[in-house]
Amino acid sequence: MLHSNPIPSGPQPASIDCETAILIRSVFLPIFNRVSSWTALIDEMQAREYSLAFRGGTFSIIDDRNGKRLCGLRFLGLNMQELVARMGRPKVVVRSGRDADGELMRDPAELPQN
Repeated sequence: MLHSNPIPSGPQPASIDCETAILIRSVFLPIFNRVSSWTALIDEMQAREYSLAFRGGTFSIIDDRNGKRLCGLRFLGLNMQELVARMGRPKVVVRSGRDADGELMRDPAELPQN
């Protein structure tokens, strides 16, 4: 099913040159490997102006400066099963009007208490 409002997409991994691919992996892989919760991962990504979301059912890194998808887990050499085994299932808010799209959110239990 095609969407009437397609989600903007940045360069697809196949179109990213090898130097840029290495840079993307060198920035994001240590973050994914270091964090122990989805909240920590979301915070680390937001500090770099990126967010995490499902787009068309694919876990994606989104560039918050332009709203475009940068890449997915497979591009980084990761898979969702390993992340879920380590950090549990992510909390996802479904985006209405789109199939299999959603935004990852912090776990309320992990937020600082005032």
